[in-house]
Amino acid sequence: MKKALVIRLSSLGDVVLSSVLIDPLVNSGYKVFLLTFKPYHQLFEDDWRVNTIPTTKGDLFSHDFIRNLRKKKFDLFVDIHRNIKTFRLRLALGGKWVSYKKDSLRRRLAVRFERFRKPFYVTEAYLKALGKLSEGASPLPKILLSEERLSRLREFLPSEEFVVLAPGARYKKKAYPYYRELAGLLRENNFEVVWVGDEEDRKRLGKVEGVNLCGRLGLADVLGVIRLGSVFVGNDSGLLHCARAVKTPAVQIYGGTHPTLGFSLYPEEGKVVIKGLECQPCDIHGKGECKLGDYRCLDIDPRLILSETLRLVRAKSSRG
Repeated sequence: MKKALVIRLSSLGDVVLSSVLIDPLVNSGYKVFLLTFKPYHQLFEDDWRVNTIPTTKGDLFSHDFIRNLRKKKFDLFVDIHRNIKTFRLRLALGGKWVSYKKDSLRRRLAVRFERFRKPFYVTEAYLKALGKLSEGASPLPKILLSEERLSRLREFLPSEEFVVLAPGARYKKKAYPYYRELAGLLRENNFEVVWVGDEEDRKRLGKVEGVNLCGRLGLADVLGVIRLGSVFVGNDSGLLHCARAVKTPAVQIYGGTHPTLGFSLYPEEGKVVIKGLECQPCDIHGKGECKLGDYRCLDIDPRLILSETLRLVRAKSSRG
């Protein structure tokens, strides 16, 4: 069987989105491997379609690691990271490589000029790297989970309907500030709340209403918790893409970034909430401080987020 190595080293959301490449490669007769940094390989612990090759920044170019990659004799390398690290890998490994077009210039111009803010989805760009192999493939991410994992998680999750809240974001300009208020509103509407994130999110949150699992689970279990929730609410962040991958309807809250940068939900995946200010986006990654000083892009009434969340719950219930 032919073997393909997909290379997406980081970060969480980008690795999740790389899952769109698995099915078209499998359907084209490839055994699929994914090269990524630890701990992102944990996402695919239950997914029989892909074999992960986890590494670290320190080991990536070690003699032994490169030698072991060469031994696998990959027929195709799919580079969807496209940085200096993957360029060095290309030189070290040789073989047939394909890569995706980042649309970097247009996206950077979109930060300053409205006329460059056109629809763009990173997953579609990933698929284009495969050329004809991706014809008819879905641009929606997908990661498989085992029923055994889901059954185990059900034992300590709320028995009633619950909404998953993910308040974390790498940068302040992407972090919606009213999750506590939203949690209170959800509980008033008879929904339990489950919080997910990392240890830093746990420290930042302190005591909250609901079940706080931040920093307590591996990535595969985080996927499982999100899968079992009725709806996911999060920022323009990596965990938002986890919700997409397990098909949980999501509310995506935008701050300093913008859908034109490539990471928004498709309409069938949930609801994008963005104020649409002239200053959005203010940075391609959401770095830095608000130049206006008030983070007005994130000043969104939690009752609006509640309304969109309940709408998604009703829509999911009506589908069965």
